[in-house]
Amino acid sequence: MKSVAFVTTAFPTTAMFVEADVRRLHERGVRVQVFALRSPRGREWQDEHDGLLPLTRWVGSPAHPAAWGALLGWLIRKPHVLLPAWTRMLWASRKSAYALAGHLAYLPAAARIASQVEREGLEQVHAAWAHFPGSVAFLVARLTGRPFSMSAHAGSDLYRTQAFLAEKARAARFTATCVSRNADMLRALAGPDARVECVYHGVDLGRFDGSERARDPEPLLVTVGRLVPAKGFDLAVEALGMLPSESRARLVVVGEGPERARLESLARAAGVESRVTFTGPLPQRELVGLYRRAWMLLAPSRVLANGRRDGIPNVTIEAMAMGVPVLGTAAGGLEEAITSGETGVLVPPNDARALSEALTRELADPAGLERMGDQARRLVKDRFDAARNFERLFDLLDGEAAVAVAEERSA
Repeated sequence: MKSVAFVTTAFPTTAMFVEADVRRLHERGVRVQVFALRSPRGREWQDEHDGLLPLTRWVGSPAHPAAWGALLGWLIRKPHVLLPAWTRMLWASRKSAYALAGHLAYLPAAARIASQVEREGLEQVHAAWAHFPGSVAFLVARLTGRPFSMSAHAGSDLYRTQAFLAEKARAARFTATCVSRNADMLRALAGPDARVECVYHGVDLGRFDGSERARDPEPLLVTVGRLVPAKGFDLAVEALGMLPSESRARLVVVGEGPERARLESLARAAGVESRVTFTGPLPQRELVGLYRRAWMLLAPSRVLANGRRDGIPNVTIEAMAMGVPVLGTAAGGLEEAITSGETGVLVPPNDARALSEALTRELADPAGLERMGDQARRLVKDRFDAARNFERLFDLLDGEAAVAVAEERSA
């Protein structure tokens, strides 16, 4: 593999998993061109992602003249390819206004990316997400004749809508997903012809090395992520307010999002405003310091009515790599990382009382927390080493693993 076009939504971001894959491919000598469908205006990213900016083009605007020029060009050159593929996509989206709007809006971007892929001789197309980036990459592959693959993650790209998802999974050379439950779902949805592999994201064990752990004298609880309903951070605030009156536990909320004002209001209503700190997004180097001091990371995610949910949030694996046990909910993929009572604790979703009772029990046993933290770190080293897991993704992109899987299934 000498070159690849990566199609994604926002890029770069404050997250690390797509960015880490792009960086590792680039360092491996692969020519990577990232096509981002959303504008970077007003967005934040980790400082270390600045080096990825020269690899990135933002092409999602449906009003850009270059996009419409490219669309006209493909309509003239390959109407027999573009129109049937797009029609199938729209027909599959007919019951979802969300999917229909996205598939209409991103058509010009798909045409523009296809022109650039062809002009620059990029060998293959990979979608970093299975929803609209996956659809765009599917069209690009159809127009250019390049092989196409995609990654799939959690609620935003797998469960909010599944319009055209089965078709993409069958057409892709492979689909890599980071939760085995999601891999099972995709296989059931798309059938035996879909090549689906579970490849965990993992963390950088050199950075999250578990060193210099020095828990705060009083219980320090941490949540990390975008402040949105699916994360369930409101339950963490409510649970803090339900702890026994003598508890001196504090909660640090790392991240930003539309739920911040409501979370601040909940903290005031629960009488714990002075014990909840909102930091906004933090660079990873500061997160490492916070994990060193933390007693537990809280991940009380939930499944929303529109299907949005977490898979295995990277922050939970980061915390576990640092020896911090996670208190989470069985509502997505955490069951694949946490064995309750051994590497962390799981409680039912949408139950602040159960979360509070678990906190009360675990915070009263610091030695037990240490044992869980040690076991959590061992599990991460065994299953969630980002460098080792990247090699699996690289093999899939390089074609070797995909061929092996196809041969195994035909045997």
